[in-house]
Amino acid sequence: MHIYNNYFIIQVTGIFEDFLSTAESGVHQVSEKGVLQVLLDVKFATDVLSGGDSNMVGELSSNPKAKLPGRRKQDQSLTTSAIRERSNQLLNRLSQKLAPIDWLT
Repeated sequence: MHIYNNYFIIQVTGIFEDFLSTAESGVHQVSEKGVLQVLLDVKFATDVLSGGDSNMVGELSSNPKAKLPGRRKQDQSLTTSAIRERSNQLLNRLSQKLAPIDWLT
């Protein structure tokens, strides 16, 4: 099940990265509300497909007693870390497209 979830996260992230690339190239214009919606969609999809386990990598590295039983678990952790890094980069790119809140207006 974990392998399928990782596959779907990679696919979803790739689709949104392609969408963002076409939006940045000027082919499509996306409003700030559209960017916000895509940002929330990406966050929701990655949270659901990761099983809500957003701190798994941090917990493994911060717990010195946690031992990985085998190479397969270690490879899975590295894959999860790489996927999380890719989705975080996408979320950062999307959040940079949003204008900061102007508290004076």
